[in-house]
Amino acid sequence: MSMSTLVQESQRPQSVFTPAPQAVTKLPKAAELSDSSSTPETAGKDGVKKSSYIMQPPAFPRILPQGHGVSNQHIPAMELDLTFDPATHLQIEPPEGVVSENFVDHRFPLPNDAQNGFELAFSKPFRVLSDEGVRALQSVIDANRQFAKSNPRIPRCIRGLGYRSKFARDLNFDPQVINLLSAMAGKPVAPHGMHMNMSHVNLGRPVKKGEPPVIVDQWHVDSVDYVCVIIMSDLSKSIGGDLQVLCKKGVRDNADFLSKGVTPDLEHLVRTIQYPGKGHAIFIRGSQVLHRITPILQALEPRISVVNSYMSRDVFDADSTRYGTFVGWDPEHVSKVEFSRHTAWRIQGMMKYMMDEVEWGTPKEELASVMRKAAADLEKAAALVNREEDDILSWIKDEGVDEQMLK
Repeated sequence: MSMSTLVQESQRPQSVFTPAPQAVTKLPKAAELSDSSSTPETAGKDGVKKSSYIMQPPAFPRILPQGHGVSNQHIPAMELDLTFDPATHLQIEPPEGVVSENFVDHRFPLPNDAQNGFELAFSKPFRVLSDEGVRALQSVIDANRQFAKSNPRIPRCIRGLGYRSKFARDLNFDPQVINLLSAMAGKPVAPHGMHMNMSHVNLGRPVKKGEPPVIVDQWHVDSVDYVCVIIMSDLSKSIGGDLQVLCKKGVRDNADFLSKGVTPDLEHLVRTIQYPGKGHAIFIRGSQVLHRITPILQALEPRISVVNSYMSRDVFDADSTRYGTFVGWDPEHVSKVEFSRHTAWRIQGMMKYMMDEVEWGTPKEELASVMRKAAADLEKAAALVNREEDDILSWIKDEGVDEQMLK
C-alpha cells in the first residue's frame, strides 16, 4: 500500500466560508421500521436489555444561518434552484446485497434470520437517481461552485448545499430514499441533524495520462453515522477513483493502528467497490469502516460525488458525531449551533422515553442509568462546544500512490 502519515483534524486551518409521489419501486418490508415513533426496551445482540426510543427526525431550521440564504444576503444560486420531483428525479433500484459489520455478505432484502441485531458495514452499489435526476442535481452543483473550498484531506468540496438548495433538502428527506436506507441499515435512519452535511459535494478534475495522480479522499472514518455517496460522473474510462474499504473492525479510535496506516499485511482485507454509472450510490456506515477513494491516474471528466449524511433515529444508539471535524470545516457560528441542536434532539428523545415509555415499577437503577446518560451526553457536548475538550478524529495521509495502480 502507499506510504501514509497520521493526521489530526486539529492541524487543519480554520476554514473561510463565504457567507453565504409516485412510488418508484416496492421497498423491502424492513423499511417499515422507519415509520415507527417509539419502541419499548429491547434486547441487544448479547441479550442484555437496552433502552430504545425512535424519535421523529429533527425539523429543518426555520431561520437559515447568516450567509446561507437569509434576506439580507443575496445568493443568486438559490434563485436558480429546481423543484425536486421524485417521480422524475428518482430511479430506485435496490442493491443485490449488503455487508454486515462483521464483513459478511448478505442478500438484500435481508432474510428474516439475518435481521436480528444486524449492523451495516456497507451496501453493494444501487441506483438512486434517474438520468434526469443526475442532470438536475448537477445543475444545482454548478450553480453553487462559487462556494467550493479546500482542506488538507479533500482538495475541493462544497458544503452547506442543504441550506442553499431546496432540491438538495428534498432529496435528502425523500421518504422513498429514507425507507430504502433504513432497510439497508436494519434500523430507522434520518438525515443527520447537522445540516451542513446535506449533499456535501466532492469536486475532482480531469486527469490526462502521464499527469500526477489526483488525491480525492484519503483513508478515514466519518464523523457521522452513515453516508450515502452518489456518483455524478462516468467513471467507465477512468483509472482510479474507486471506493476502497478495510474489512477490519475496531480501527476508528485505534491511534496506534492509524499511525501505521494500511500496511501491506492488511492488503487482503481491502475491498474495492466500483460504481456502475452516474446516479448510482453506495450506503456505508462510514463512522465505523475505514475507507478511501483511490487516487485518480486518468479521467476524461471530473470525478464528482454527492455525500448525504444520515443518523440512527434511536436516541439510545451510540452517536458517532464528531464536533471537532466540523469546527475545522464549517463557520463556527453555524457548527456550534448545529451540534447543540443535534445534541438537544437526542436528549429530548431520552426524556420523552422517560415520559412516554417507562412503566410503573421500573427499577431505580434503570431510571438512574437513563438520566445519567442524558446528563453525561449534555456535559460532554457543552465541553466540546465551549472548546474545553476536543473529539478530534485522525485520518491517514497518502504520501504516494499504490505501486499496483501504476502497473
